[in-house]
Amino acid sequence: MDYGALLNCLEFYHLSLCQDLDEVRKVLASQQRYSLFIHDDFVPGPDELVSLKTLGQSNAFRQFVLVGSYSAEEKTGLFQWAWRHRVPLLRVLDKPVSLAQLREITDSLVLYHGEDEQPIRASVSELQDYQVPETPRRGRA
Repeated sequence: MDYGALLNCLEFYHLSLCQDLDEVRKVLASQQRYSLFIHDDFVPGPDELVSLKTLGQSNAFRQFVLVGSYSAEEKTGLFQWAWRHRVPLLRVLDKPVSLAQLREITDSLVLYHGEDEQPIRASVSELQDYQVPETPRRGRA
């Protein structure tokens, strides 16, 4: 799956495409932070879950999406595991992933740690500066 091309279509350009977890660890050495970690072909085993937990605790990724072939019970189990281990798991998807699914995911990303705080502050300032126009009340002399 060409996630780079699909995410570029959605105007996500800051990407690090890695073939395995060793490459992910090398990328993390640069102290980069990412909004999303998509783990393609994720097979939940003890080692994979420990690696996912470690990545979740690194705070390098704000949210995770796991892609593979899962039953409904496995999906529920992955969400329960993520909740218990405080891994910010956004979605568990079956292959193949479509552009529409990626769009839905990127549209649902949650802002954390003051991300995009300038636009938020500007909106709050606009609300604080807004004055309700006075309207004459009936029966008032």
